[in-house]
Formats: sequence, structure tokens, C-alpha cells
Amino acid sequence: FETVDPHGKKLTVRRNATPASVRLEVERSLERLGVETLDLVQVHWPDLKTPISDTMWALVELRAQGKVREIGVSNFTVAMMKEAQRVLDEVPLASDQPKYNLLAREIERDILPWLRQAEVGCLVYSPLEQGLLTGKVDAAREFGSDDGRNRRATFTPENRARVNGLIARVVQPIADAHDATVGQVVLAWTVAQPGITSALAGARTADQVRENAAAGDLVLSGDEIARIRTAFEALKLDVPGGAGARARIRRLVKRLIGK
Repeated sequence: FETVDPHGKKLTVRRNATPASVRLEVERSLERLGVETLDLVQVHWPDLKTPISDTMWALVELRAQGKVREIGVSNFTVAMMKEAQRVLDEVPLASDQPKYNLLAREIERDILPWLRQAEVGCLVYSPLEQGLLTGKVDAAREFGSDDGRNRRATFTPENRARVNGLIARVVQPIADAHDATVGQVVLAWTVAQPGITSALAGARTADQVRENAAAGDLVLSGDEIARIRTAFEALKLDVPGGAGARARIRRLVKRLIGK
């Protein structure tokens, strides 16, 4: 995909999980961080042109060299993770990093149950849906053409109004009862779900970092967790289903794993 760097220079980003690319990126990361070992290296997106076995073997070799401590994946299907674990053999698959939040819970169908059964850590990204689930993004807010939220279906004014209305009715009273923010309640709900190891929450300011971190001290009751889940399950948004992209990935899994 096309993007720009912080200076406005156009860049083309490609998914490249070939062994040569994996080795190069690990070496570059070691150099930038000034360390001898990377605690965790995750394949961030499936590279549909490179067999999973090639990528995993490269990571196993780097682990044997002491340059990588743990190996994980991100945005992989269950079939892809099974293939990765088969190739890793005695080296455990340490983690998976899927998208998960109150508006995107597809992983509850198959990915989360498999991760729990396989005892693989789950580090979810976008738990606040890029700020929408904080209750601070009102329906009148406008986004610049360079802001990805301008193209996200969940961020249409109509959908924002529906989400904010639900937050005001259900989440805000729970936040008030705990002397917490809506974002903290949403993060606490997320990490309370079975199989979730941690939530990776983005931040633009130091205050947001502190707010997100403080959510780790918030413990919701079973009733509060259930009320939030029930309310969001009944929420109807005008959002195209995400099944198409997942289906396209599944169609290529057989070729990647040689079955």
C-alpha cells in the first residue's frame, strides 16, 4: 500500500516475509535498539507470496543464534497458526496479535478459542477502535484527507452518533461508579475477556499513555462486563462485513501450507 513518511515523502509498503527480509529486519531492529536479543518478533501480516514454512524456519534459525527470544504472528487465521506451529515444532508459538474491540469481535468465533486451547498469548490491537470507543469523538468532528479514520465505516457521523449514544447510556455510568474514564472501562473490559493476554492501546500524548496504563488497575464486576457486552451486541451499525477479506485469505491458505 501507499503511504508517506513523517516528512511527507511517498512510500510503498509491501508485506515481505521472505527469509532474507526477516533476517534483514531482525538485524536492523537489533542495531536500532542496541540490544543482542529481541524479546518477541511477530510476523505482522501474512505474506501470501511466501510459504509460512520459509518464514518460520528463518525465525527458528535466528532464535538458535540468540537473536530472537520468542516468535509470534499477527492477523493470521487458525489454519495459518497451526501451520506455523507445525513448522516451529518444539519451539512454541508465543503470541498472536489480532484486532479486537467491542465493535470488532470476530476472533471470538475461532481464533480466541484456538489460542486458549493452544496456550498462545493474545495481544489485541485497536481495543479503542482508534479513539471511537473513548466517547470523545463526536459525530460533528471532521477528519483530514490524510487521516485513515476518514475512510473507516465505523467513523461515519451516523455510526459515531450511535456508538456515543450507547456509551453515554451504558459505559459512562460504569465509568462514573469507578471514578474512571470511558476508555479505561473499555480497556478493562477487553483484557477481562477469556484468552486475552494484553491490549495494545495507542496514544498521542503523555496523558493518554498514563490514562491507558491506569486501566490495568481497574477491575470490572461480572455484571458490568455482561452489561457492556449485551449492549454492544445489540448495537446496529452501517458497517460492511469484514468476511470478504478473511475469505480471500482462507482461499490462499491451502497454497501457503501446501494442502
